[in-house]
Amino acid sequence: MKSLVIYASTSGNTKRIAESIADALRRRGSVELMSADDAPTVVPAADLIVIGGPTERHTLTEPMAHFLDRLAPESVRGTATAVFDTRLRWPLLLSGSAAIEIAKRLRATEARVVAGPESFIVNMKPELEVGEIDRAAAWASRGADAVEMPTAGVT
Repeated sequence: MKSLVIYASTSGNTKRIAESIADALRRRGSVELMSADDAPTVVPAADLIVIGGPTERHTLTEPMAHFLDRLAPESVRGTATAVFDTRLRWPLLLSGSAAIEIAKRLRATEARVVAGPESFIVNMKPELEVGEIDRAAAWASRGADAVEMPTAGVT
């Protein structure tokens, strides 16, 4: 299986989650990991594309919004995707979720969202809460299962 992991990160937490996801997906095949700033307009073909970024001010950061704005819809149309964010452990009404917005934009391109929106939690420092790196790896494995065995579905 070929996977692509694209992330935006402001304090390094989302990058750490993306790296954990990429490491887990490498057990299934080749993985390309890139920041949203470096991602091309037409993303490389992949069996699974994972996209995530931090939640700030209830939504996407500027680098992730810019990436999604310039993303060529045909490069993800019909492709299995998984979406995640990092955010505070607050009710969604208070924190918002970048992952929800990413999923909405990907669905508009007719990408297949097979995993997520998923949030990985940071505290006010901001640092990832204990266990989030491992949880990200497990989530990525379930996302890969959903691609390799379509009836496996994940959230």
